[in-house]
Amino acid sequence: MEHVERLRKYGVLFRSYLDAGRHLVRLALPSVLVHVPLAALSLLALTVTAGDSAALVNQQFQLIGTSDAPLLIWTLVPAAIALAGEIVVFPATVIMATGHLVDQHVSPVEALRATVRRLPSLLVLLLIAALAFGATGAAGAGVLMATDQQWLATVVLVVAAYAAMPGLLAVPGILLHGCSGLDSIRRAYRLTELSFLPTALTMAFGVFLVPGATMWALESGLRLLPDPLATIGWGLVGTVLALAITPFQAAVVARQFLHCMAWRTEVNDSNLAHGLPKATLSRPVRPILLLAALLPGLLFSGVVLLNPFGWLEVAETNITESWQPAGRSGSSEDRDPELRPMDLRDVHPGLGTGLTMVIDGFEDYASLLACSDASCQKTTFTWAEPPSANTDGAPGAVSARLPDGRLLLTTWSHQALRLLTCEANKCVPAPGNWNIARANYPAEYTGVALAVRQGGGLVIAFADKEQVKGDTSPTKDIVSLISCADVSCSRPETKQVAHLDASAYLSDVHNLAVAMAPGDRPVAARFDTTSGQIHVISCADAACLQPRVTRPVPPYPTSVNDRLGLEPGLSLAVRADGHPVIAYRDMNDHATKLLDCRTSDCAQADVITLDAGGPYRTTPALVLDRVGRPLVAYQNQDGTRLMLATCTGRRCESTAVARMRGAGEGLAMTMNSEGKPMIAWIDDGGSLLGGEWALIVTTPLSLTAD
Repeated sequence: MEHVERLRKYGVLFRSYLDAGRHLVRLALPSVLVHVPLAALSLLALTVTAGDSAALVNQQFQLIGTSDAPLLIWTLVPAAIALAGEIVVFPATVIMATGHLVDQHVSPVEALRATVRRLPSLLVLLLIAALAFGATGAAGAGVLMATDQQWLATVVLVVAAYAAMPGLLAVPGILLHGCSGLDSIRRAYRLTELSFLPTALTMAFGVFLVPGATMWALESGLRLLPDPLATIGWGLVGTVLALAITPFQAAVVARQFLHCMAWRTEVNDSNLAHGLPKATLSRPVRPILLLAALLPGLLFSGVVLLNPFGWLEVAETNITESWQPAGRSGSSEDRDPELRPMDLRDVHPGLGTGLTMVIDGFEDYASLLACSDASCQKTTFTWAEPPSANTDGAPGAVSARLPDGRLLLTTWSHQALRLLTCEANKCVPAPGNWNIARANYPAEYTGVALAVRQGGGLVIAFADKEQVKGDTSPTKDIVSLISCADVSCSRPETKQVAHLDASAYLSDVHNLAVAMAPGDRPVAARFDTTSGQIHVISCADAACLQPRVTRPVPPYPTSVNDRLGLEPGLSLAVRADGHPVIAYRDMNDHATKLLDCRTSDCAQADVITLDAGGPYRTTPALVLDRVGRPLVAYQNQDGTRLMLATCTGRRCESTAVARMRGAGEGLAMTMNSEGKPMIAWIDDGGSLLGGEWALIVTTPLSLTAD
């Protein structure tokens, strides 16, 4: 009765973990024999066949791809393989753990053979467990739909899961007593009828909660390490932990089963050892097996670090991951700036390797979110124009970067346009705080864009509605170019360069753009969000004495007016040869396109379709890299990928650089000091319905020329 007395002792969880730690190497042998070869084959197939779907994000392997199909395949297939292996490994480990408790050594091979012989009953048990899991989920969903109370649905799920815990003792019932799937469940609950609550608690903590907490702690700890060390850590520590979890779980199930058996009447030591395979002599574990267990993880870590397959390399930071947004204050005085999923306006390189984002909410004041370095792990978030300032809380702050690293930012005061000069965390009025222009209508209906001249000074594109021939004449959209000799703009020189149909424009920060061509010649573009027409306004000289207006994208007929407001604007850049390039979304088919002008006035242009697109996508972002190639960041047709197109000549190649939960409204891009594109974007998981969202900065490291 020695074993009976020993196994009647309480503290099953503590004693189980102690036993598992003492015999960990031997109990891990079934995992080594089954999971390690399967993992090696899966990783080999993954590295060889992943192709363009693979990327190294912060030096960790991810499947980004251009569609969800590769991601789905390489998520389900390894999971199915691991599950198939665990169906054999876990019961075999339970057999070995049971043998250790009754002083009978069972070899891993014999334990696996015994498991295979009981496999039909184990599969029936697995099927019953899957049906019970589905029924529990359906019950929770039904409670949620009926009561609209999340906490109540959670309580139902927790109670159901707790009640199911003793069912784990059906596994040794099948293995040791030859029970069928259904009989093993009935036997498990009969065994625990006098100790149901402590048994369920032991199973919950020992099999699920403690291993889950351990995995969470490992993941949290590895996040604190530099990326290369984190990659090696996942390959080494992650492999060890994956092999060690099953022995601890199996030890809990085995001891709890024998503990319940030991408290039955007329039980002796031979009853506890019933059904175990024939005992064998214990042999030392060969060190080569332990090295082989670590080999797949270490090899995969080496492949990730060395990247011999040339996978895309990306640096990515979730800016808002640890933020706790405060509720909006009813008072505009003495409150901190807020970031909402529709507020991202622009992004610029900061001083050194840092980054500065312009944030401007609807009917709120602009603010600056600055990163101290390229990683964006440390940020500051300050008002650009504090609520106490005598300015209008108008949306659509426009910005441009000066050669010395400061930012120019527009602001409004009683419908008068003014400028601010900004450091990373502080803005002051431009010298003199001059009124540069005055709008006839509220600022939210006025188009503004900034460009800095290569030879000094700046140009402001200004679009305002005006009745040019008296009070009874039609209202026109007047586009003017305002030239300033310096950032104070104390003596602005305004020239009207285009009269456009005013009824064709809606308020949006991306409807008007301006850039500088060689010779400090301004080039402006205006996007008509009603007809989809694009107007390009070019100048033959710096003073724009002879402006020329072309329309490379014609208007669509009124029959497509059901698409109003779905295509928000355009992005403009001018190449070194003076030819503009414009990224936009087509009003007719929603496609993301690049307009590549063959002449300086864009009278002749090629249209390159980058993606088929879909409704409610944000304006694509456009920059030129160091060798003058256009780079276009945009959301794909399904709104599930952030894409970056690299264009050479008349050919563009698009690459998925990030996965997204949903297409958010914010997207901006700039080139950092190392010549890499840095993309700030909103990952929207349903913010309008109270879902999660995030501001993310993604930097593709291997797509552009150095």
